[in-house]
Amino acid sequence: RPFLEAGRVMFTERQGQLNLSCAQCHDDNWGQKLAGAAIPQGHPTGYPLYRLEWQTLGSLQRRLRNCLFGMRAVSYPYGASELVDLELYLMWRARGMPVETPAVRP
Repeated sequence: RPFLEAGRVMFTERQGQLNLSCAQCHDDNWGQKLAGAAIPQGHPTGYPLYRLEWQTLGSLQRRLRNCLFGMRAVSYPYGASELVDLELYLMWRARGMPVETPAVRP
């Protein structure tokens, strides 16, 4: 449970120069547009997925790092405990949802 709680805190805590939390976009504004793309609810059921922007398959950690970079927050290295905890929390939130991998996103 402590790792799940650490992931929840990371999802809900404001961070970075833009002072945003994951929850502000993925809970409060999902379905709206950001840079022309719909904001998803942040469920990881499509990973690994093909992102048109990347022109290749990518992992959930790659997407999380990209999102953190956009928030001007700490972009943790691959495999960092912070990213693993956040992945765990996102998977917990998505429990019971159908898996759609490999998915395609803009």
